[in-house]
Amino acid sequence: MRYPSGYVVRRTAITTLAAACLTISISTGARWLVGAEADAITIAVRLILPFAVGIPISLLIFTRFEQLNRSYREMLQKNAELSRRAMTDPLTGLLNRRSFIEQFELAQSIGVGGTFILADIDYLKQINDRYGHSVGDEAVLTASTALMRVLGDDALIARIGGDEFCAFVARIDGKNFDTLRRRVNEETMQEFRKRSGLGDYALSMTISQQRCRSGMSFKDMLVSTDKDLYRFKRNRPVHAPALDPAA
Repeated sequence: MRYPSGYVVRRTAITTLAAACLTISISTGARWLVGAEADAITIAVRLILPFAVGIPISLLIFTRFEQLNRSYREMLQKNAELSRRAMTDPLTGLLNRRSFIEQFELAQSIGVGGTFILADIDYLKQINDRYGHSVGDEAVLTASTALMRVLGDDALIARIGGDEFCAFVARIDGKNFDTLRRRVNEETMQEFRKRSGLGDYALSMTISQQRCRSGMSFKDMLVSTDKDLYRFKRNRPVHAPALDPAA
């Protein structure tokens, strides 16, 4: 048997007492006005009846009201969770492509300046082929963690592809970007070694950036930044050092 909650008991007590005081006052006043005498049975009924009727009715009403409130809160929580899932990448918890585009283009429409960053995990396909997709997932999680730690809470960060991330941050000059790139790769390497147990594997990311210019859409920035990214990637070895078949 489920007992009424404290909320239901308190509301029932307050409502019943208020109703009892009101009905007893009205009854007493009416009898006084007409000059009617009250016998013991009448007095007992006048005192007991409001509680006998009010308590079960109030319990029923407030229990139902509490159930409706609970159901409404659960519905809000589920809707919030569904909205969160619709906005985020399921593996990393970062923004997904659609949500990033919406927030980035909103920032651009109101004139927020900043830098667009594109980052790509190096050799992810080879990691998946050599070590398995679970280790590949660790590489993706590692990269997202490194980006969040280095870029901070003020940055918009998204996973927009299997091994590709983008971000929008406050303006940074070339020197600061070189420092940022180095810090991201240091975090990526150290975190991946902890997560994967591959103590000799230097996981890295190729990262490029472009200053956002007025009127540039997400697609414009992606195309422009992507050119630099692949220019950097073309200069890499074909295989990661730890995966080099000749090693």
